[in-house]
Amino acid sequence: MILITPEERNSDAAALLQSLKRSVQELRQIAEALKQEIETEGGAGEAVRSKDLERAGQVIRSCQKVEECFVQEQHRKTGIAQGGYALDLDAARAEVGCRLGRLRACCDPGEVS
Repeated sequence: MILITPEERNSDAAALLQSLKRSVQELRQIAEALKQEIETEGGAGEAVRSKDLERAGQVIRSCQKVEECFVQEQHRKTGIAQGGYALDLDAARAEVGCRLGRLRACCDPGEVS
């Protein structure tokens, strides 16, 4: 029997996520280039051109929504709130420990937990 550890699953998921990010970014760049090409070309009929422009715009918007989801997920993983702030719990824990240490030093050690 093969044991798959959580670290292996996480690394596989991270690799897949990076691949998806690259693919979405490449698709968006291709769609933007295609949209630019359609806008500069004048030979096609106006109805066909506007339809193609609308489709390219839809693909670009879809890619942007997916990229935004990637960013939100990254912020969620790193603990960054929607306002852009993050709490460093390790630093807060160390600061509280130091303050408790000072309290213990100046007060009766039995009174401070």
